[in-house]
Amino acid sequence: MDLFRQAILRPGPPEDFALLTVQEAIKPQKQTKLVQDENQLLENILRSLLQELVAAAVQSGQKIMTYGVSIVEGESSQGQIPRLLDIVLYLCEKEHVEGGMIFQLLEDLTEMSTMRNCEDVFGYIESKQDILGKPELFARGKLVMLRTCNQLLRRLSKVNDVVFCGRIIMFLAHFFPLSERSAVNIKGVFNTSNETKYETEVPEGISIDFNFYRTLWSLQEYFCNPPSLTNAPGKWHKFTSSLTVVLNTFEAQPLSDEEGNAHNLEDDAATFNIKYLTSSKLMGLELKDPSFRRHVLVQCLILFDYLKAPGKSEKELPSEAMEEEIKTSEERVKKLLEMTPPKGIDFLHSIEHILERERNWVWWKRDGCPPFEKQPVEKKLVQDGIKKRRPRWRLGNKELSQLWRWSDQYPNALTDTQRVCTPAITDYWKPLADDMDESAGIEAEYHHKNNRVYCWKGLRFSARQDLEGFSRFTEHGIEGVVPLELLPTAVRARYQAKPSERTKRTKKEETKNSAQQAEENQIATPPSEIDNEVGRADPEASVTPMDTDARIATVNISQEETPTPEDNQKQSSDTDGAQEAGQTEAGTEAETGMIDGETDAEVDLDTVG
Repeated sequence: MDLFRQAILRPGPPEDFALLTVQEAIKPQKQTKLVQDENQLLENILRSLLQELVAAAVQSGQKIMTYGVSIVEGESSQGQIPRLLDIVLYLCEKEHVEGGMIFQLLEDLTEMSTMRNCEDVFGYIESKQDILGKPELFARGKLVMLRTCNQLLRRLSKVNDVVFCGRIIMFLAHFFPLSERSAVNIKGVFNTSNETKYETEVPEGISIDFNFYRTLWSLQEYFCNPPSLTNAPGKWHKFTSSLTVVLNTFEAQPLSDEEGNAHNLEDDAATFNIKYLTSSKLMGLELKDPSFRRHVLVQCLILFDYLKAPGKSEKELPSEAMEEEIKTSEERVKKLLEMTPPKGIDFLHSIEHILERERNWVWWKRDGCPPFEKQPVEKKLVQDGIKKRRPRWRLGNKELSQLWRWSDQYPNALTDTQRVCTPAITDYWKPLADDMDESAGIEAEYHHKNNRVYCWKGLRFSARQDLEGFSRFTEHGIEGVVPLELLPTAVRARYQAKPSERTKRTKKEETKNSAQQAEENQIATPPSEIDNEVGRADPEASVTPMDTDARIATVNISQEETPTPEDNQKQSSDTDGAQEAGQTEAGTEAETGMIDGETDAEVDLDTVG
């Protein structure tokens, strides 16, 4: 112990003498690392020395972290206790001693110190946070550090020591990783011990509505324990009725911009207390305070957000009636927050953003707190331990480089006439025809119709070489484009056109061709020849309606001596009408057409005579 007393008084960094002091005091079996028994012996020595230094500091009336400070040539030296802690921290960091020793000394130091001294001790812990958080030390001492901080939080007052409590919580948030389950409220347990006491009997000489006073502060019971609302329906009805009274009062007494600007929120933050006073005499002033209104309204949003949170059991889920009431009340609360000055809309957006992040945390906890950190992907090495080197291509990839190399070997490759070779349509669709043969037993996932490039090329070939097969694509898909001669008999029947449809198509084409032929003949024949033909015509001959109409028009034209251009134009229009009539009547029976033709011809000829 005397050796360490002398060591903490020596100037210079700890690495100059720390290991040498341990070797002289313990005389370990190994020169640079202590075994288990030697670590235990050294820990007992250091804890005893720390206890003596704390007792000496208390007797002298000095703060423990500044005890033993001396001023030499205008420079102040470090206190003895921080000096001892630096020596032990260096030994733990270099793994000369057991890594949890420094955490044990810090726990002893906080237990032996008053709350005023604990604030200085915690300041030392915060300054060494980066070293204490190293993996080799954190794994050994994280539970001791968590226990130390929790003991400090129990000793501190949540009303008077708010800043110190916040420092401890912020340190734990930075010291422990996000995925550390010990720092997470997995079950979502609420602090029901935080009770809000208020007056239950009407005091004398007050000018406020005492029923409203009790209704307002009774809401804190439900805000403290939200799960109680879903377990007991009677509590929910009582809560909604009380909340309706409070919201109606807030709406009836809106705050003006002057009242909102009269309260400087930045000044209030400097003297902020965790809870409001519940005296009935302050009720009138609190109703005019925008911070107080926001406090109550934000509590309502937090409660509603908890009730709507997904992932609960069926017993904890709200009913449909509750969901409607929650939605209605939530809209009213948000509207009141927008109306509360100053900057009500901006304040509401900030609260909604915070609640959205809180919902993400709830999901993360209910998924089992998976780690956020992702391990780096290990690069694969070759068997001999040499890192595999990726090939480098001259033009960026293998295909372009190979094409460039071929240009030197085959300079006439692009000008060769046989370079472009389009396959025959039967050869190209042969693989797909084999897939369509059920006797081949080829599975559907291996069919060529699943290859988009193959189908696209085949459609282009069919559009150039086989229009009939290409037209079947709209009705039968890609399999209908395959030439029928390649398909088996059983499969071919599915894609062949029906005889009735083929006959109709043939008749329609023949009718169209005959109409076109008649039009060409009519245009090419002179009027004089038409007169001779009419004189030789046999009225009993079988003619089609189209021919009869054409001859009627010709006879009418021949009655005039000299046709004018207008007459020629009329003749052309009459001929077109006759052609259309002929096309329309082509589908009727042949015998009926003959009778109509004879009748019309006789009437016109009699007129001419």
